[in-house]
Amino acid sequence: MDIYETLYPKKKVFWKRWVFWLGICIVLLGGCGVYLWNFHTPSVGYESISPKRGEIKSSISASGSLSPTNEVEIGSVISGIVLEVLVEENDRVKKGQVLARINPESINQELARYNAQLNSAKAQLRASKQTLEDKKWNYERLKNLYKKTGGKSPSILELQSAKTAYTSAYSDVDIKKATIVEIETNIASSKINLKNSKIVSPIDGVVLSKSVEVGQSVAASFQAPVLFKVAENLQEMILKAYVSEADIGKVKEGQEVSFSVDSYPDKIFYAQVNKVNFGSGDGSSTSSSSSAGASTIVSYIAHIEVDNQSLLLRPDMSATADITIAHANDALLVPSSALYFDLNKAMQRADTKLQQGSFFSSMFAPPRRPRAQFNTPQNKLQGKNGLLWILKDGVPESVNVEIGISDGQYTQILSGIDEKTRVITGIKNVQ
Repeated sequence: MDIYETLYPKKKVFWKRWVFWLGICIVLLGGCGVYLWNFHTPSVGYESISPKRGEIKSSISASGSLSPTNEVEIGSVISGIVLEVLVEENDRVKKGQVLARINPESINQELARYNAQLNSAKAQLRASKQTLEDKKWNYERLKNLYKKTGGKSPSILELQSAKTAYTSAYSDVDIKKATIVEIETNIASSKINLKNSKIVSPIDGVVLSKSVEVGQSVAASFQAPVLFKVAENLQEMILKAYVSEADIGKVKEGQEVSFSVDSYPDKIFYAQVNKVNFGSGDGSSTSSSSSAGASTIVSYIAHIEVDNQSLLLRPDMSATADITIAHANDALLVPSSALYFDLNKAMQRADTKLQQGSFFSSMFAPPRRPRAQFNTPQNKLQGKNGLLWILKDGVPESVNVEIGISDGQYTQILSGIDEKTRVITGIKNVQ
């Protein structure tokens, strides 16, 4: 060893040793990965249920309002000042009972004037009749004389003048008679107006509303104003439910209905459909606009008979109704969600969730094997057919089933499975 090496010894190099041991670790980890790839099998559990038997109903929703079976709006056909109001809301009234009076003074004056005109017209008629008799006698006399004298006397002009006078007198009598009839008609009309000055109830019932007070002016020139609303019987009511055009074809007479009102949110009332209107009717169509344009939503009225013996329900209450369009007892039922469960997609989601775990779990977890795809039909639901995943000897299998009524939560199965079948609703414990 020379002096230079003694003074400047070479440094020992250790990096080659680290490279060697790093290579050994990589080989060992790769071998473990290959082992786990070949021998690790993921464990999968299935959530399943057995179908049950029970009652199921399918229904559609509609909203509407309550009204009495026979509600009458009572108004005035004459104008004037209200003289008396004899009833209040909730009063029970009888048919023909006077509810209010309109001051008849102007009508009485008019009636008196017409009676005077009638007396004058009758006097004029009597005078015209007397004139007619005179003209007739004169014409008949001249005509007979003309025949006896062989046309020598009177002259043709005198005879024709007498005939014209007689005819005019006859017409005057007819005019006087027509005048009398006209005046008598006016008198009858005034008597009707006098009668109409008394506002009476046309039915037995209950006063629902009163919109008139003493001293109020009533103007009936264009339209009879509504002064009272009277309901014949509040123990029987009608719920007018507005059903969309998409559902109206399913609504029939006699179907059961359950409904609720805001006044009694915890109480359910029961009734049945009495009539379904063929036309969309009274203002039941509404328009909605969007960026694509305007569209019209058409609704049809279903009349629902309601027993209101308890008198809890009141006219014009808003109601939300469920109309039962189908019903089955002892039906085989499965959750509706089971008909939309896709085992392949559930397995894919589970794999994705595992692979998106923490960094260390991804590093040390074994590689996932590609999962086999279970054979399924292209369309899960088509018409009255559906698809369910079931467990057969512990192995998942898809089966086609015939479906019936659905209430949203459960669906009736008509064929394809029985009560012993285990229906898959989900997966669990994917490792």
